[in-house]
Amino acid sequence: MNRLDTKTKGSYVRYTAKTQESVINALLSGELLLEEAMAKYGILSKKTVIRWLKKHQLEEGNCQTSPYTSS
Repeated sequence: MNRLDTKTKGSYVRYTAKTQESVINALLSGELLLEEAMAKYGILSKKTVIRWLKKHQLEEGNCQTSPYTSS
């Protein structure tokens, strides 16, 4: 990940849609575990990734369950 993949706004870090998609795909395919994805992409909070996964599941009407989300 390079500096262009994130934007800092106040105390928040915003990740690009491309980064979010890469993380979600890596997790759902089993390529990376949550902690590995966080380290690879420089994500500071598990809650951020879990929020992305939940959003992805809702948007896709995806019945695929993830061990990282309770729904």
